[in-house]
Amino acid sequence: MKNLLFVTLLLLSARFGSAQTAEIRGHVVSDTKTPVIGATIRVKGTTRGSISDANGDFTLRANDRDTLQVSAIGYQPAEIAVVLGIRNIITLIDKQQDLNEVVVVGFGEQKKLALTGAISSVGTKELTQSPVANLSNALAGRLPGLTTLQTSGEPGYDGSQLWIRGMATFTGNQSPLILVDGVERSFGSIDANEVATVSILKDAASTAVYGVRGANGVVLVTTRRGTEGRSSITATVQQGVQMPTRLPKYLDSYDALTLYRTALNNDGKNSAMYTDEYLNKFRDRSKPSYEYLYPNVNWLDEMLRPSATMMQANINVSGGTSSVRHFVSLSYLRQNGLYNFADQIKDYDIQARSNRYNFRSNIDLDINKYLMMELNLGSIIRDNNFPPIGAGEIFGSLQAMQPWLYPMTNPDGSISALDSKAINPYGRMTQGGYQRNFENTLQATSGFTLQLPFVTQGLSVRGRLSFDSYGYRNVRRIKNLWTYQYSLADENETDLSKGTYRRIWEGTNTLSYEVSANSNRRTWLELYANYSRIFAQKHAVTGMLLYNQQSYFDQVATNDAIGGLPFKYNGFVGRGTYAYNDTYFAEVNFGYNGSENFPAGRRYDLFPSMSAAWIMSNEAFMKELSFVSLFKWRGSVGTVGNDKIGQRRFLYQSTWTLAADGYQFGRDYNGVKYGGAAEDMLGATNVTWEKALKYNLGMDLGFFNDALTFTGDAFYERRNNILAQPGTVPATLGITSLPYLNLGEVQNKGFELEAQLRKRFRNINYFIKGNVSYAQNKILQMDEPSYQDRPYIKRTGRSINEQYSMIAVGLFQSQEDIDASPDQSQYGRIIPGDIKFKDMNGDNVINELDRAYNGKLTVPTTMAGFAFGVNTGNLDVSVLFQGGFGGNVWLTGDAIWPFDGDVGVMADVKDNYWTPENANAKYPRLSSSKNVNNNQISTYWMTSRNYVRLKNVEIGYSLPKTLLSKIGVKTARLFVNGINLITWDKLKIFDPEIPNDSRNYPQQKVFNGGLTIGL
Repeated sequence: MKNLLFVTLLLLSARFGSAQTAEIRGHVVSDTKTPVIGATIRVKGTTRGSISDANGDFTLRANDRDTLQVSAIGYQPAEIAVVLGIRNIITLIDKQQDLNEVVVVGFGEQKKLALTGAISSVGTKELTQSPVANLSNALAGRLPGLTTLQTSGEPGYDGSQLWIRGMATFTGNQSPLILVDGVERSFGSIDANEVATVSILKDAASTAVYGVRGANGVVLVTTRRGTEGRSSITATVQQGVQMPTRLPKYLDSYDALTLYRTALNNDGKNSAMYTDEYLNKFRDRSKPSYEYLYPNVNWLDEMLRPSATMMQANINVSGGTSSVRHFVSLSYLRQNGLYNFADQIKDYDIQARSNRYNFRSNIDLDINKYLMMELNLGSIIRDNNFPPIGAGEIFGSLQAMQPWLYPMTNPDGSISALDSKAINPYGRMTQGGYQRNFENTLQATSGFTLQLPFVTQGLSVRGRLSFDSYGYRNVRRIKNLWTYQYSLADENETDLSKGTYRRIWEGTNTLSYEVSANSNRRTWLELYANYSRIFAQKHAVTGMLLYNQQSYFDQVATNDAIGGLPFKYNGFVGRGTYAYNDTYFAEVNFGYNGSENFPAGRRYDLFPSMSAAWIMSNEAFMKELSFVSLFKWRGSVGTVGNDKIGQRRFLYQSTWTLAADGYQFGRDYNGVKYGGAAEDMLGATNVTWEKALKYNLGMDLGFFNDALTFTGDAFYERRNNILAQPGTVPATLGITSLPYLNLGEVQNKGFELEAQLRKRFRNINYFIKGNVSYAQNKILQMDEPSYQDRPYIKRTGRSINEQYSMIAVGLFQSQEDIDASPDQSQYGRIIPGDIKFKDMNGDNVINELDRAYNGKLTVPTTMAGFAFGVNTGNLDVSVLFQGGFGGNVWLTGDAIWPFDGDVGVMADVKDNYWTPENANAKYPRLSSSKNVNNNQISTYWMTSRNYVRLKNVEIGYSLPKTLLSKIGVKTARLFVNGINLITWDKLKIFDPEIPNDSRNYPQQKVFNGGLTIGL
């Protein structure tokens, strides 16, 4: 599929003169400023014309009143006025809406005209606009039907979770199948400059060919290939600055302890020591000892840098002859982390850092007029460095650590600590060692295509063999800490060396040496027979029959005996299409395949689909509506499977384990027990894959020669055979390990809308486009009890990821309010300002029986994107807004709850906690220790994560050709761009895409600038 390019057709200058004929010079380029070779330029109303050469240049004779008509394959035709005396630079419009455009589909390609399924795509230009280290993060807001959630910004581990059309299973894998150049592979580490398109296949018509693997949708990544023409070299270098989109803020020692004094008073405890004089010492730095005896440490500020750098570089070469075409790309990425003090440690590096090297070579060779060969090679090498502990643990300790507990270091530079208190985060990060992780991915695909016109016109056969290998080697070097408590008898003493040190932790200066290494590998084989032919110029017929098999050894995931067994798939794929007069289209697809994960006799199944399309605008009765350039209906129905059903592999086999205490025999056993085996999990002999029945109805509209376009889809899915443990078998039967069975059923439905306007106003080309998608699921069956006395805990009829908790109904405002409400004393002493819970079962007592599904979902149900851009002269600007709606996040744990153990206090709590004067406060009343009632998981602590982001902005300037020609450069473009620049949301204190426990490396905003040169 051709790159999706923005529309531009401009004259750099204009002047009026007499109608005299002269030789004019011109240059034809695409809006990415690459030359358009072979463009036809004609003087309107004459026979005079020219063709652009390999550099996009042309000359012809015309006068300043003439109009030039410019056309090129793959671009929209245009007309411009001649300007004498200058080099006319013409930027052509890519035919994004040209229905003859080729679209990548499962196991092949189709003309966009003939598509009957639901497919959305994004091209190189949009992907490279986002300065991201993980390609998945460039997709947010660009593809209708795709839900993205990025919960971490840690170098090397910052990819997004992806869902296509939401969720439709509650125990199985919900992630889409991802294929790179037709082979199952991860795509997050691929450089965007290597990618031609990323497409998502959403309905049964487009995914049925994947059979047992396609129920969750498919992501197809197609890398770039060479085209016939002079070799072109493109080099890009860019440098970016990363900053957290949002970090939580915590109170300093003075404010936090002031609130602690209030909390003690609320609890009726002694707060006498927390006098104003005492608290002021945590702010007073007039005496040297106060820094150590009355510490005030902002741990997030101290341990994190405000920003970190990221650098990317790519060089690629593309071109070829009529018989050999090539694309070769080499990339480097360096992403640095935010951790502070890394440059002050001489012995090792604690900084989070990811170095990535990408290589890709795609070669197409026409051996003769019948036989063609492809050879694709790719390699991804990662060299990562991290502190000795994980990012979740680091940020959890930084967020929860009390600022007044102890200083980062003692006066002599030793690591400070206190007995039975949390370990010093500074010491853990800087004095505990480091980790070095190495990864190497090798991807190789070779294939041959043989045309067989001597058998029958349109027949060909094809074979492809792929081998992928992944390996890692992780080195972990750890040492223990030496920590000390510093004391000073007289806090007025100015000589801090008179203080004493008491050892808290005894460590070692010797780094340990731990190495772990493993690998996996995948082999992939495909054998095709393809047929494509047009009869009588109106009847177009295509067909495909394919055999596919793969074997995947995943020793990385597990080292047990079962883990050593390969995952295997094989089967047949078929497709047949018919089109009449480019107006009526019909398509049948099927996948007949299976998996070794199921019992013999139940390993294969047929997954068929049918689809049709009608281009109503080609009918005679529509010809009068000249402003309608396209009116197309699409519809599909079919079944698709999902073999990643959850739980362990080979569920049809019963498992055994060693008896915990052994067995006793005889009457006089004298307490002697003999070892033996015990039945563990019963096998489910009829276990099978999930099966999804999918319906899709779509419409494609184009107006005013496709200047305005619209696409809409409505879908419905019913998935059954979802794995669930029987819930209606009573425990009185004595069965303690019920097998998981295919008992579940889920309904999923929604819609997607996308619209786009592309216009030219004088010398300005602009576009506006937007998309919105919605998906909502409901559990129809999962074999659970009726729960007639507590229907609120029944999952049937609810959404898959609906949350389970206590239902909060506000805060108690008075003792009278407490007395008149159901008894909550099970959770401790209740006083005004505590959270009030709903009595779900009506027994006038609040306890665990009142937990219920609360109607709140964590993953957004609605995703939206809105983009616009302009291109004038050598300047181009594009902007993308992206949003997610319908999701919620839990704000729970010691990083959130004040004084829930030895923790600090969020700044958001100050002036926002309940008092009689502040009855509508955001937070409940303060407690001096863990408040069992208020710290229940309840809807009180669930907050909407609805958000809108200024996701991406790019401004580019292409240097004038007249300047570049003097230094032998074809094109040069300076650009600045950014991602996650501004976020509007209700959450405020955290980024709205944080994980539910809020403890993770923050998502990053990036400001980036670079230069692209074409030779």
